Amino acid sequence: MLRCEIVQDLLPLYTENMVSPYTAQEVNSHLAGCPECSAKFKEMSATAPNVQMRMDTAQQFIDYQKKAKKKTATPIIIVAVVISLLSVIMAMIMISVLAVSLFKITGMTEETIEYHDVPSISSSPFADFTIDEDERNYSRYMGENALEEYRNKLDMDESIFPAELTEEMEVLNYKMLYYNPFDQQYLSYLTVTYSPEDYEKEIQRLNAYESTNYKGIYGVTGFNGGEPLAVYTDEYHGFVYAINTPDTENTITYCELIFCNYFMDVEYEDFMPIEYLPDGFDATVENPYRNKMLREQS
Repeated sequence: MLRCEIVQDLLPLYTENMVSPYTAQEVNSHLAGCPECSAKFKEMSATAPNVQMRMDTAQQFIDYQKKAKKKTATPIIIVAVVISLLSVIMAMIMISVLAVSLFKITGMTEETIEYHDVPSISSSPFADFTIDEDERNYSRYMGENALEEYRNKLDMDESIFPAELTEEMEVLNYKMLYYNPFDQQYLSYLTVTYSPEDYEKEIQRLNAYESTNYKGIYGVTGFNGGEPLAVYTDEYHGFVYAINTPDTENTITYCELIFCNYFMDVEYEDFMPIEYLPDGFDATVENPYRNKMLREQS
């Protein structure tokens, strides 16, 4: 016969049916004849549902935590995805804004635009840059009906250029460049072949123009080794002029180099044929003429 202390030690296992059949039979025999151990067994059997209930409650709490984590994780993932998408969109917008700011082609269509690599132009995102080589857009940049930003080029006299282009004029070469990093700068040239009669009329018009003195300004000594047909010069803002085009009969080239602060940010030799530039012209940032003018002002 098992002693009471042994039976009471076995009761937790017995209650859970975790003892061998022999041990269970011995415990049953003891409980049948021992009121004290029988009372202990009844007490333990009565608390078993409470224990199970607590275990169920704990499992429910664990399940609740898992669900709560899933509910929390889903919005976090959604927010992270939205933030990533917004970052990509903002980056694309910024790239587009910088590109449009640096290479703004004003009022042109794909049919009339020719794009250029311009490594010499400042990469400042605040600069306006326009370049057009389509003579059909000439009236946008010259004359009384020009677009506002081109109508008054620092008060320079552009009347040397033709007021308009007509069907009788054969345009051989044309370019208009506008650059504004902080101050306006313009570079333009137009090469036109006229009929003999129209050429004579245009020569007469240009000869009647009251040209200004140009020698020494920005180092200029002449134009293609000779005199221009007409020239307007400003000591601060540059040149507007017309010259006979070498080796091309009845052909006149009109040019302008307009800037301020005694120098051009634009690498003008990259955009204008060298034979169109004034002889000795130097409008780089360290040009001697600028240094001279700044010394005189100080």
